[in-house]
Amino acid sequence: MKIYLFNPETGAYLGEDFADEALMKQGKYEIPPGATTIAPPEGGRGHILVFDVVAQCWEVRSHWDKEDPVDGHPG
Repeated sequence: MKIYLFNPETGAYLGEDFADEALMKQGKYEIPPGATTIAPPEGGRGHILVFDVVAQCWEVRSHWDKEDPVDGHPG
């Protein structure tokens, strides 16, 4: 199963991977912290994908937003 990785502190998209079948419990994949099965939308030049853990959805943010979700500093 494909999973999508994000920084647990900032939500910034880090890439994709596959869930480890060895970690299945009762026939279900264990999704590690900092990962989701929800595919991110297309980003675009000048955009950053950020996962909102509470809302369980991806946001597309402008690279020029006030705070950069990758390092927490002003963009």
